[in-house]
Amino acid sequence: MGMGIQKVMLTPCKSEKELLEHFGCYGFEKQLNFYEIIGDSNWQIDINQGVIYFGDNITFSIQLLGTFSLSSETWLWSWNNEASQLPTSVIEQALSLKSYGEENDINLFTSAQFDTTQEDLYKIGVIATGMFNTDGYYLADFGQGIALVTIKKDHINSKNNNQNKISKIFPKFITNLFGSSSFESDNHEQKNNQTQIFEIFSQFISNFDVDHYQALKYYLITKDYQVKQSDLTAQTELVAIKGEQRVVAKFDEQSRLISLNV
Repeated sequence: MGMGIQKVMLTPCKSEKELLEHFGCYGFEKQLNFYEIIGDSNWQIDINQGVIYFGDNITFSIQLLGTFSLSSETWLWSWNNEASQLPTSVIEQALSLKSYGEENDINLFTSAQFDTTQEDLYKIGVIATGMFNTDGYYLADFGQGIALVTIKKDHINSKNNNQNKISKIFPKFITNLFGSSSFESDNHEQKNNQTQIFEIFSQFISNFDVDHYQALKYYLITKDYQVKQSDLTAQTELVAIKGEQRVVAKFDEQSRLISLNV
């Protein structure tokens, strides 16, 4: 499993919010695809082998980021869990995040143990998934706590159809943001993929507190869109192009999404 961090940053991230904007939506998309694979299957982890099993026939490689104690409501990074004598091979991503935090003064990655909530596990999960380009993360509830692991398997991809699942939980005001331009793609699959991108982004910004402009910009970059150079510093309109596909998004003065046309 590669430990390299995705190269989508124009400058290094210096805060949790910037990390979410750079990597969060990409990780969020991968998480939706991962849930399509495992469903409600039971799980079992072999930490020495660095694998997790779901049901009878699904196996993934894992990296253990850390554990959350349900009794004390504290997070413990795996690189500080000396009592468990974890193999180095299964905490490489956690160590990489620690180094990144030290280089960029991000306390989330350098504080060995701290008070937090279960909701913050989702934030750590999507950031790590996006940063390391894994195929998702899993919150393994083992009774006394929750182990947060990232997942890697070659056959997971974005071909799963998340549209029905996402539309059931969309806030109505989010769905009203979408419109269509006069452009019609000759490639039906490309159009479906493009629509899915915006459905995923809408759900992401309804779940995480981010700058909409920045989050959409970096999400599109990870999806191989080219953001027009003149729009890299503007905050009220974003234009991105990928082949014959064109995205135009408009934002208010607080960088909140107003409309998004494809």
